[in-house]
Amino acid sequence: MRGVSFHAAAALLAAALAAGWPGAAHAQPPPGGTTLRVAITQDIDSLNPFVAVFLSSTQVMRLTYENLTMVGPDNAVQPGFAESWQSSPDGLTWTFKIRDAQWSDGTPITARDVAFTYTQIMTNPAAQDANGSAVANFAAVTAVDDRTVEITTKEPQASILASDVPIVPEHVWSSRVGQIGTATNAEQLPAVGSGPYVISGYQEGQSVTLSANDRFWRGRAHVDTLQFVRYENADAAVQGLLKGDVDLVRDLTPAQFDSLEGNAAVGRNEGRNRRYTELLLNWSNPSGVDGQPFGDGHPALRDVRVRKALHHAVDAGAIVDRVKQGHSEPGHGIIPPVYPKWTFTPSDSQRRDHDPERAKALLDQAGYRPGPDGVRVGPDGRPLTLRLIAGNQVPTNPQLLDFLAGWFEAVGVGVTPQIMASNQIDDATVAGNFDIAVSGWSVNPDPDSTLDQQTCAVNGTSRSDSGYCNPAYDQLYAEQQAALDEGKRREIVQRMQSLLYDDVHAIVLTHDALLEAYRADRFTGFVTQPEDGGVITGQTGYWGYYGATPVAAPRAAADAGGGTGLLVGVLAAVVVLGAGAFLVARNRRRSRDERE
Repeated sequence: MRGVSFHAAAALLAAALAAGWPGAAHAQPPPGGTTLRVAITQDIDSLNPFVAVFLSSTQVMRLTYENLTMVGPDNAVQPGFAESWQSSPDGLTWTFKIRDAQWSDGTPITARDVAFTYTQIMTNPAAQDANGSAVANFAAVTAVDDRTVEITTKEPQASILASDVPIVPEHVWSSRVGQIGTATNAEQLPAVGSGPYVISGYQEGQSVTLSANDRFWRGRAHVDTLQFVRYENADAAVQGLLKGDVDLVRDLTPAQFDSLEGNAAVGRNEGRNRRYTELLLNWSNPSGVDGQPFGDGHPALRDVRVRKALHHAVDAGAIVDRVKQGHSEPGHGIIPPVYPKWTFTPSDSQRRDHDPERAKALLDQAGYRPGPDGVRVGPDGRPLTLRLIAGNQVPTNPQLLDFLAGWFEAVGVGVTPQIMASNQIDDATVAGNFDIAVSGWSVNPDPDSTLDQQTCAVNGTSRSDSGYCNPAYDQLYAEQQAALDEGKRREIVQRMQSLLYDDVHAIVLTHDALLEAYRADRFTGFVTQPEDGGVITGQTGYWGYYGATPVAAPRAAADAGGGTGLLVGVLAAVVVLGAGAFLVARNRRRSRDERE
């Protein structure tokens, strides 16, 4: 196994026990009332709903600003900012009735707020960072009266009810239009919102505090205050949970999650996640960026036989069992199984399983023959040696890279593995300066935005997944977007994912469970999404936090003996993962692994 040896990791363990873990930044708890403190290991990139894209930031946006329509705990569309809607027979005009409600400052909510928000995104490039693709097909958004807003589209748009755009108050943001791409939304707190909570405090790099909105139309939340507290890494966050410093932690490693079993003070949730983990393969496809090539990807990756060979070399089952310790399942398509009507399973004839001999045969066919050192050499004499990169913010990535490098080398593909800061990963993948990168995205209940990431139009931008560009795929994308009949649309989406799979646009490795833990002695009532086996945090909604209810019990350490025994258990389990579990660095860039 590459990386830190067991003895070196053990030394790190001893040092950690002697010196103590790096904890949270010194965020001050809010005074009075009930406070649910949530550990996050990711920076808040922005509190501005027009530009916020980190997972940590978008959950704050969903708590503060409602969308026109919401996705419920059952992943179905339900009323939000709008209480009802209807479509014209041709599907080009949608009329929404805006509910009679108030912003958190008492100002009436009106259709003008909706028109202002969407028009800014449609016409102001600075406002398009987070949700520009959601309005690309919009022709106009008009406030007919205070309670009616009309959206006209250029073509029918099946995803219009799933638009995940936070609606902002015009009376606040109209004065910020000139700075809409740079405003932090922390200039004047509390922020004015329409959701169950509003942003009331912010300490950069330390915490974000939200207070319950007394004017929320569904009713006031049970918990008075939410505070998202920044921790340096998942290990420190888990220790904060055990000591009672925080009440809810997400993104536990399998070892951490399993180590908490049997602790009466701690509840665990293994939720069906809406993310997928993949290997980006750098196509360096020139057709999507002004007809010019970009990046420095190895030319072998443009050959579908090489891409298929790499896929056959990978053992997804071993990743599930040995890296994810069973808290995952092998992946095939870009839409996770938590959305069963959209997820994809390849047919028996097209499925690519772990088959090193088949991988070798495909590489032979592509003209890559074994060299004297075992690394294959192409017809041009260039060795088939690929850069394999992954971000340091995922503790299991070092172990994953070890397995991947071994599998690729076993079929004659040389590998240079490297763990990098997530901002470096982002720079490399956006510029096309990589060969293979471990990545992943979140997927909403409506798949439109995820499908859009594979189109030619986004090549050369941070939304592009791998430089993939296929006009046949783009045509199918347009067809699914206009298909208002769900059955027809589902069939098209299946064809799109089948095409991606056959082209090997990327290698979808796994669909991992989201491992969460919370102080069951302090809070109950967390609503998961979906309701059956879903997640508490990272939802396309606010249900997990909105449903939280305090338990009448004092805050205490989770282990009456001071937690030392469990601390050793958690740390020892982490040692198995190597040094990567210790080194989750802070960053302030929009890494793909961190993006919504």
